[in-house]
Amino acid sequence: MANLFKGMAAAALVTSLLVTSLSLAKPEIAAAAGETVSVWRTNESLTEKLAPQSNLTFAADTASSTNTIFVDENSTFQTIDGFGASITDSSAYLMNQKLTAANRNTLMTNLFSPTSGIGISWLRQTIGASDFSHVGNYNYKPTPTSTFSIAQDEIDIIPLLQQARTLNSNLKIVASPWSPPGWMKNNNSMLGGDTATLKTEHYGDLAAYFVNFIDAYAAKGVPIYAVTPNNEPRWASTGYPGMYMTPQEQANFVKNNLGPALSGKNVKIFAFDHNWDIDFVPAYYSDSAAASYTAGTAWHCYGGEATIMSTMHYLFPTKDTYETECTGGTWTDTTTGQFDVDMKNLTKTLRHWSKNFIAWNMALDTANGPTNGGCTTCTGLVTINQGTGAVTYGPSYYAMGHLSKYIVPGAVRIASTGYANGIHNIAAKNPDGSKVLVAYNETTSNNTFKVKWGGQSFTYTLPGKSAVTFKWSGTQSTTQTIIPNTYGLKASAYNEAFSIKPEATSDTGGGLDIGNASNGSWIMFKNVDLNGVTGVSARVANGYTTATSLEIRTGSPTGALLGTVPVGGTGGWQTWATNSAALTGAAGTQDVYVVYKGALNLNGIGFTASSSTSNLLLNPGFEAGSLSNWSEWRPTGQAVAQSVDTDTPRTGSYKLTHFAATAYQQTTFQAVSVPNGTYKASVWVRSSGGQSALRLEASNYGGSTVYSTNLTAASTGTWVELVIDNINVTTGTITIGVHSNAAAGNWAAFDDFTLIKK
Repeated sequence: MANLFKGMAAAALVTSLLVTSLSLAKPEIAAAAGETVSVWRTNESLTEKLAPQSNLTFAADTASSTNTIFVDENSTFQTIDGFGASITDSSAYLMNQKLTAANRNTLMTNLFSPTSGIGISWLRQTIGASDFSHVGNYNYKPTPTSTFSIAQDEIDIIPLLQQARTLNSNLKIVASPWSPPGWMKNNNSMLGGDTATLKTEHYGDLAAYFVNFIDAYAAKGVPIYAVTPNNEPRWASTGYPGMYMTPQEQANFVKNNLGPALSGKNVKIFAFDHNWDIDFVPAYYSDSAAASYTAGTAWHCYGGEATIMSTMHYLFPTKDTYETECTGGTWTDTTTGQFDVDMKNLTKTLRHWSKNFIAWNMALDTANGPTNGGCTTCTGLVTINQGTGAVTYGPSYYAMGHLSKYIVPGAVRIASTGYANGIHNIAAKNPDGSKVLVAYNETTSNNTFKVKWGGQSFTYTLPGKSAVTFKWSGTQSTTQTIIPNTYGLKASAYNEAFSIKPEATSDTGGGLDIGNASNGSWIMFKNVDLNGVTGVSARVANGYTTATSLEIRTGSPTGALLGTVPVGGTGGWQTWATNSAALTGAAGTQDVYVVYKGALNLNGIGFTASSSTSNLLLNPGFEAGSLSNWSEWRPTGQAVAQSVDTDTPRTGSYKLTHFAATAYQQTTFQAVSVPNGTYKASVWVRSSGGQSALRLEASNYGGSTVYSTNLTAASTGTWVELVIDNINVTTGTITIGVHSNAAAGNWAAFDDFTLIKK
């Protein structure tokens, strides 16, 4: 473990348990191999803009200590609905009034077309005026007796929404009011302020206002997919439209008024619609009646961290998560830059369960307007010069395009290890089966990393402050993409997390540690090889004098406890120590949960494993109760002659049996990616006799297929071990299997396969 925390580099020897669908000598079974990867890249200076790069090719993975993104398409999370922005009144005015018809059509195509543009498929539309309204504070019913009218929206907004729908049939619209008409509020104004709250007697009127808006837009061919009760309910500026709502006030409005009013409208309700750092959601969902009307939670990216969305997901797993506002701004010019901020927000939002990502203004002018009393430093996806009509596509447009153009609506997020060594990423699987991985290098230097998918990988060097999109087809060659037990895991590379926040670390190697934790917080890593693991080391910091600990569990935060790492006070929250603990019961490939038992910071973990005794085969004794991780061959037209059963296994509860009432041939095999070297394979066998062939086989390792002793004699009433020793692997892969060629009614039983590096 001495080298684990030197920059969190992995140990030199990587023993990976990656099951593939390769073949033994007899069967030629098609397998994922050598898939071509398409590549597009953008840099911060925009001298490269979604620029195609040379294709890459997957190859059999070999051991290395390179920073690795482990991608597993068989572990799926939320459906991704898409990406977008808001055609605010200001945006619509610029797009509709300041562009020629030809230039407007070009812009709309570049925004919304899935083929010729970046495929925007989400819009967040304001119900009435916001802080970006070029005509000031307008609404649709200025007095209680006024006729409801969306005439103002029909000038610029509605025509653009109609055109957007023709360009992208997947378009969804969520609508939010900044304020209802002033007569509904206690301050009698659309503006915010301390008394900008909804009058109790007008809860029903506001619900009717929503219904009228939805119906009016539908009549114009613009259906509304969802609404939020109010934009930013815990902020109401005196400078532009706004309204305060407490969690209980919003719950009361939804359960008593808005929910019933929208019944039968096929319009969803998203609660909250405010910042990551505001405590609102648990109190709202504590009202079960309001929760029953609510499909999900809407979030803004201002303040706090995206990790709160994962925490709320695990607290309220039936409620979807949406990112409904995340503006760009000139303030990023003095920090890390807009492209950097956008790429981080896009990737971390989706990594923490959001089904979408919506920026803010689609278009603003060269003065960051027109504004209506609000933000004067916000930026849009594009900039329109009011004098010349010139359109400039900004960094936010290209950052979004890295995801929106390639991750299509209906895709699902798939597992990928997270941030490490300056590389952020998100992975998804499209409805057509294609995979997309988007990565961003936050450093200013070239950054080399590996992408491992099943038993294959490629290595890529990404220039500083650049984003890249990889896209490929094919089927993952193994059931799982396994993290070797010799790979040092950065805490920030977690797959899933609960009740934590990342923070900059001063520990060796820099990057992010994971802290802001309390008793019960956790991070999870998917598909870790625990075979042969006997211990764990953790890089920790504890600014308190009170001792706490980390628990290493499998399967869930309350799953099997393998061991506990003690963490006493280290003298500061950035004063780092390496603490270790023994682990017992570690075996197989598991989801590993690191559970915090109190406040501490964690920068990484590493396992102690004996590679010489670690079994490299998955499900080697069939204790999964199935043929999981194993493949099979038999002659064309013959029925399957293999099964897993509980009849007298050698150890455990299960074994493999070959049997058929007629003469049969059956091969059961598993292929793994391993470091080159010398290996030993074995299996325990019993049989009824009557086989012309009954043997262990090894192939696809760089030499000719080799066989164990062939058990073709009489019945073997006791278990016999078949062994193939000194297999010299030179290709980074090996396939181990058993083959039966038997007469009718004869059986063979197998248990406790092993493959060990010598």
